[in-house]
Amino acid sequence: MKRRKVKKQKYWILILAVVIVLCVGAVYVWTHSSTTAQGRTYIQEQENKKVDKISEKLKDKKSSEMEAAIESGKVDVFALFDDAVIFGDSRVMGFSVYHFFPESHVFASSGATIKNISDWVEQAKNANPSLIFFSYGVNDMGMNIDAEEGGYDGQYESQIKKIVEVCPDATIIVNSIIPATPAAVQKSPSWGNVDAYNTKIKSMCEKNKWIYVDNSEISQNGNANIYQNDGIHFLTTFYSTWAENMIMTVRND
Repeated sequence: MKRRKVKKQKYWILILAVVIVLCVGAVYVWTHSSTTAQGRTYIQEQENKKVDKISEKLKDKKSSEMEAAIESGKVDVFALFDDAVIFGDSRVMGFSVYHFFPESHVFASSGATIKNISDWVEQAKNANPSLIFFSYGVNDMGMNIDAEEGGYDGQYESQIKKIVEVCPDATIIVNSIIPATPAAVQKSPSWGNVDAYNTKIKSMCEKNKWIYVDNSEISQNGNANIYQNDGIHFLTTFYSTWAENMIMTVRND
């Protein structure tokens, strides 16, 4: 009996030992696997950061090279608008008047405001461009569209979306309003509301994930040597600078 009892005790001790070994092994495997997974995740995150940094550097390098090529004349900036159209007023008309863009790419008229965007829906649909630029402002401020229902940004947004409906795959790019000269603003104070209007345009673009083109630097807040005698419209030489600012903003976005 004693021998059987001893054997039985040894048997249960052996089972308990096996269970303990299995539990310890399982904990080790789980811990090791978890640590390995964390290690792999960490390594992957570091690799992704390296790739992002490299991509950013390459992007900056390409942008610098493109800028240099445009400035040196090796690349015609207007050729980069081959699959683009631009909406706007008499300022925008200069792109076709001075033969920088084909007339079929310029949806603009003298005295136009953002309310005229929908006048060009069919033309935009037929053109089916990859890039669609918008540039309005001086006439809008003169009419005080911001005081109307929905505000300036609400009115602008609803008009642009009419174009998006017929050109759903196009990239939308909206220019900041280029200010008039201080002398012109003195004659027509409504043109002095550029900053308030541009704040709304930028916010509208951020909301809809549209590209916003900041033209403040190239216009020097109305003090740059880019204006005709009226202080509103632009010299021929300015259009290449403006076009470069637009296309580089798109490339850097």
